[in-house]
This record gives sequence, structure tokens and C-alpha cells, in this order.
Amino acid sequence: MKSFKRLPTIPNVAKGNGVAITLPVGNNYENVVLYHKGVTPKQMTNIRLEVDGRMVSEWADGERLASLDAHYNRASTVGALTFHFNRPELHTLGERRFFGLDTMGFQTATIRFDIAADAAAPELEAYAEVTQSLAGVPNYLTKVRRFFIPVSTIGKFEIDNIPKPAGASIAAFHLYMPDTTGDADALASVIKAELLVDTVNWHDVDAVTAANRQVSNGRDPQVNESTVIDLIQDGDIRHALVLNNTIQDMRLRCESSAVGQVELVVEYIDLHAPGRF
Repeated sequence: MKSFKRLPTIPNVAKGNGVAITLPVGNNYENVVLYHKGVTPKQMTNIRLEVDGRMVSEWADGERLASLDAHYNRASTVGALTFHFNRPELHTLGERRFFGLDTMGFQTATIRFDIAADAAAPELEAYAEVTQSLAGVPNYLTKVRRFFIPVSTIGKFEIDNIPKPAGASIAAFHLYMPDTTGDADALASVIKAELLVDTVNWHDVDAVTAANRQVSNGRDPQVNESTVIDLIQDGDIRHALVLNNTIQDMRLRCESSAVGQVELVVEYIDLHAPGRF
């Protein structure tokens, strides 16, 4: 049976402080909803999900977390950030139920972040939707990891050093390089992103065409800040890129309209268990 629980009071909530949301272990978390006042999502920075002290996922700030959710057209709540450990955009109920943050067998689970010094008067309160952990049932979790790539010239560049943890899969690559001209209608500066696996091109479309196809599948691409290779845009997790030992080379071949830095956010799908990456 699913329950909706208030999480323990968050200590040390003040501007300039680091804070931690404690997730009591033994539960399977479908999501955590963080209500906030006196602090904006942008002012909640260096967000990390940790289990037994090891980083599972990371986000630059609450604004980036909200941007990822917006791409998937996930429901949002005014004045709150939601950490989705399930994947509500999957079309099959059975597949959705395989996802969650199952804390059975772990000692600690924590969401950590910093509150910016220029926040007004922060107030935080967290709730969670949880289900009972069931021994022997496979549990999958999305692991969000960030990488940074300098872009020194306009035109083509490649990213060929993306980690490939054996046994995991990749659901999506998000390339963040927002337009810097101040034009609210301008598109992100990565104008094309191809996915090559052992020289086979699996995503040979420009950013505008890719976003159009994503829209047709119910997505809401955040085209002014990111270009996305969405491998599961049809809601089928089986279309994720499976990482196995037979892959010799995996790279993104991109084209940019500006210089600067790309923040690459990779959504890995992995069996959640002790000892995994």
C-alpha cells in the first residue's frame, strides 16, 4: 500500500548553510516533494542524492532539476521541487513500478544541498510517497550524472569519454548550453547532437527536428537551454542504450553555434544495489 509521509524536520535551514533531508531507510521512495519558501530553486545548489555516503545522483541546482522534469512533462507543484525516483512518463504500469529509491538493506539515504547566501528567509519542508520494500523484487533507479565539456570554437566537437558502467543503460543525454544573447526566444547553442555507438549513428538529426519529434511523443523540450537525445521518448524503457562489454566506442558528435561550456547530464538506468556505480 502506498503512503504519503512527512519527512523528518530539516535542520540548519538558513541562507549560506548546507542542509540535508534524511530519508528513513526501509522504504521504497517513489518521490520526495520539497516545499520551499524564501528561497528559489536556483538558490538551492550542489544537490546530491547519497545512499550510504555514496553519490547516486547530482543536479547543479533546483532550476536544473525542474528543467529535467519539464522535459518529461511531469506534473509540477508551485512552490515545490519534486525528486522523481519513479518514471511517470513510462507507458507501462509494470515498468513504472520497477523504478524507485529502495532503501532496504542500506544504512542511510540523504538529499544534500547548499542554500545560497542571498536567499531571503528560507523555509523547507519535505514529504515523500513511499511503498513497501519487497525482498527479491528488482529495483531500478535513474542515476543523474554531470560532465563538463569546453567548447573553444564554433562548429563541430565530440564527447568521447562518457563513462559506460557495465550492466547499466542510458535513457537520455541532456546537453545544456543556453543562449547567452539575452533573446528569450533563442535556441540552445548546441544545434545538433548525434549518438554514435561503434560508428553506427543512432541519432542523426538536428536539435530542432529532435525537439519536434519529442513534442509529438508528449515531451516538452526546454529548447532555449538544452538539446536532448531522448532514447525513451516513446515511453518504452527497452529503447534505452544498454551498456555492455561489446561496445568499443561511444561518443556524441555535436555542433555548436557559440563557444563556452556544455554541461552534459546523463540519465543512467541501473539496478539499485550495494556496490553499483
